[in-house]
Amino acid sequence: MDFHSLNIDLCTILDALEDPIHIIDTDGILVFANLAWEKLIGLPRESAVGLYINDAISRGNQGFYFSIEKDEDSRAAQFTHFDQKLFDSIALTALEKRKRVSMFAYSSSKNRFMLTSIPLYKGDRLQYVLTWCRDLTNFSQLCDDLQSAIEKNKLISEELEFYRKMTTSQNMIGKCPQMIALMKTVEYVAGTDATVLITGESGVGKEVLTNEIYQRSGRKGKPFIRVNCASIPESLMESELFGYERGAFTGAVKSKPGMFELANHGTLLLDEVGELPRALQPKLLRALQEREIIRVGGISTIPVDVRLIAATNQDLEAMVEGGTFRRDLYYRLNLIPLHIPPLRERGDDIPLLAVHFLEKFNAKYGKKKELTDEAMQIMKEYPWPGNIREMENLLERLVIIGEEHWLTAPRLMAILENGDGAALRLDPSGASLKDMVADYEKKLLKEALTRYGTTYKTAQALNTSQPTVARKAKLYGLEW
Repeated sequence: MDFHSLNIDLCTILDALEDPIHIIDTDGILVFANLAWEKLIGLPRESAVGLYINDAISRGNQGFYFSIEKDEDSRAAQFTHFDQKLFDSIALTALEKRKRVSMFAYSSSKNRFMLTSIPLYKGDRLQYVLTWCRDLTNFSQLCDDLQSAIEKNKLISEELEFYRKMTTSQNMIGKCPQMIALMKTVEYVAGTDATVLITGESGVGKEVLTNEIYQRSGRKGKPFIRVNCASIPESLMESELFGYERGAFTGAVKSKPGMFELANHGTLLLDEVGELPRALQPKLLRALQEREIIRVGGISTIPVDVRLIAATNQDLEAMVEGGTFRRDLYYRLNLIPLHIPPLRERGDDIPLLAVHFLEKFNAKYGKKKELTDEAMQIMKEYPWPGNIREMENLLERLVIIGEEHWLTAPRLMAILENGDGAALRLDPSGASLKDMVADYEKKLLKEALTRYGTTYKTAQALNTSQPTVARKAKLYGLEW
């Protein structure tokens, strides 16, 4: 039976379809191809019909390339591109197996296709194999756009969840593994009276974490006294912490309670505890162990019920070894150690924090500013030597200055401080964003290599791979 003896209306219908379609007989001979197939393959169908299907495909100026191995279940197929050209028609596979076969492939024009071949039977006898090609390029782009929208929606949902849980004290914001582990520990210890030692670089949020512990503790609503040991002159430190009696020294015309007494039944934060004078450390140790203090110039003990939280950006263990910090006091303070990682190690938290601060300052200043995707990427790659405090100050500045809605990458790079504290400036000659990003990356990489000494340590600090650091260092001709 000649295929062209079929009703002409059916051929007209198939020619009207946008999907390429072709049909072979049981000998693998092409007996029909619609106009879309002719355009895709680049071979007039008058020349193709009557040829063996593989010969017809190979004579065309378009071809298909393997995307995956042939898969009978198209739902399980994945787009993984290989360079091996596809010469065997999928229709021959369906002909051989006598069942439907599907696979994904790329055309020479880089379009993605799903190829499906279906055997056509008349009764029990196989007559033809119908194959159609569905162009998924636009569909794939829609999927990419949808995935991008889903990720943005997820970020917003996570931020809303953080807001829902926020108290008036401001919670710690973070979803990276280090922060999740940290907050789980906080859940265990917040309700106790155990002494806590919070460590971390300047600006990581040690006081915010202290607030979180206080808000979750049984002492919430009771005194919460904060003392920065670095801001009090050494000569006044003892009287500030423990108070003094009238006449204890010149000018002491009346007695004054110290911070321990003011914090009675509440919480006392000793920030920058590493700055505590060596001579005063035994008195602090006694106050913690005996839960009582003696004022300067006094002779009687005063009982105090205080939950102590200490914080420092110094290495107290090294100070113990160096003899500037008492070992017994260190052990007493370090009952519950909590370390806050620097922001450069919290890449997943940077978008959350950025959104949080933008919402905060937009509300404060009546603005509606947002970061572009490029600006957010720069924020994720920036090392943040000043940590969260630096980010907060930067975003407040960006919200205050200017009326534009979008905060762009060039605007961000123009004011971001590098590790030496100098502002990154835009090239006055009008360099492209790509060039500015490359220049910024070069400066950042050189600084990190100088600081950490090896590509391995640099990669760890920048949360990337060692081969990437080595390749970029070679690309920029960096020496350190």
